[in-house]
Amino acid sequence: MASKRERILNAAEALFAEKGFSAATVEEVAKRAGIGKSTVYEYFGSKDEIFRQTLKAGLESYLDAMKGRLRQPCSVRDVLTAIGTAHFNFVKEHTFTARLLADEYNETPWARQWLLGLRERRIAMFSSLIRQGIAEGEFRLVDPRLAAEVLLGVLNALCTPLLNGKNKDAVTLERFHRGIAIFFEGMLAK
Repeated sequence: MASKRERILNAAEALFAEKGFSAATVEEVAKRAGIGKSTVYEYFGSKDEIFRQTLKAGLESYLDAMKGRLRQPCSVRDVLTAIGTAHFNFVKEHTFTARLLADEYNETPWARQWLLGLRERRIAMFSSLIRQGIAEGEFRLVDPRLAAEVLLGVLNALCTPLLNGKNKDAVTLERFHRGIAIFFEGMLAK
């Protein structure tokens, strides 16, 4: 059974993803967690703190899903595909958290800065891997940063149906891999 703190964070995660930070209230978080409002304040000083901890827990969960993907003895494409697959699986399994983490333009200034920082870290990781792929002759000479931004955009676009709930069942891992292949192989006939 989840602790009260975990129940509060889980309830807040779902509520913030559904209604947004501003529209959600501490009373609603407490009700959804099955506890009193005063109990929420025993664990968190404010709604803002609940939101910060919800995002922090979501980020830790996301990064845990990525661990181990960078040390595989395989091609850079395989590593990037494995990271993409972990990203897809995380979004599919943790849709509420993924919605919060995907909202780079969040209405709270500190969250916006924090999420943009997370985006920048992912782009830096992808850029480094793409640079490695270029050095090893696996990829043609491209701007690694631009390619990383495009890859992140592709990952996010392929997961959008999961985030908005439309055609969620049609979004399969096989379809996701076909989309990633388009990124690597392009659309031009060889």
